[in-house]
Amino acid sequence: MAEHLHLHMAFLGHHPGGARLQKLSFRSHLHLASNNHNSKNLWQNICISTWPSLLATPAVPDFYFSGLKNFHSNVISTLPGGYRTFFSDAFPSIHSHDLNTINPPPPSPPLFIRFYYAVDVFLHGQPHPFSSLCATQLVQTRQVFDDFMGFKFRLYPLKHKLKNFIKVKKQGFEEYLKQNLTLSCVVIETKVSKHAGSLFTPGCKPVEVKPAATSGRVKVIFETLLPSLSNLYTQMIKCRTKIVCGWQGDAEDKFCVKCVYSTFKDMNGKRLLERHAAIIILNAIINGERKNK
Repeated sequence: MAEHLHLHMAFLGHHPGGARLQKLSFRSHLHLASNNHNSKNLWQNICISTWPSLLATPAVPDFYFSGLKNFHSNVISTLPGGYRTFFSDAFPSIHSHDLNTINPPPPSPPLFIRFYYAVDVFLHGQPHPFSSLCATQLVQTRQVFDDFMGFKFRLYPLKHKLKNFIKVKKQGFEEYLKQNLTLSCVVIETKVSKHAGSLFTPGCKPVEVKPAATSGRVKVIFETLLPSLSNLYTQMIKCRTKIVCGWQGDAEDKFCVKCVYSTFKDMNGKRLLERHAAIIILNAIINGERKNK
């Protein structure tokens, strides 16, 4: 039985010229680091400034994190090339192959897969991340009993004293958040692939913002597509991440993230089993094409 994944999210939304700017930024970072005599520290600084969650403390106690005071160093150091590999893996977004082409075969998964997540939520114009967190998730990939557990992960920042209040006016909040709230989610796998991949890259904007059922709360929704790898589902799978925000009381300057959760469903709305979604994520890290790379 897998642990709940607790994480944090950040995006730098898609905007006119965003892809071109991202490509130029990627090339400029490569040029800068390759011409710097202390490139190891430079790559580390670049990564931490891009993904502040690399410095975060896990939201939930985890025996695997015990003693890892520097999550970013202990995890990323296991990647070949360290921070440079992490940046080249994570800065471009993963996207699926053309369905008309022959995809590489999916990886043969181990009995257990452990993912590390670095997630950041940003609000344009704010000097610091709206919310940042690192997390770990252990998933069993073999069927032992009747499958029943769908893939999902949740974060409750307020329970873990990670709240960060900002000011958001209630009037016109839907359009404001749709244009200014961004999410980034990087997944790292250190045993099989020894690589990272971005489910959501810095620069991505939400597809929808709507009031939640609970008064005073807002759902900000992000989506990405990945190939399913199974005839149990449609050819493409939708990863949907929802950030639930809200005001504490009536004060407009007390707006914060209350919950973050994600699910995997096929295009017919069928929820993926946890073990199937884990294999899809692993395959995306290993075989997924990277844009602007």
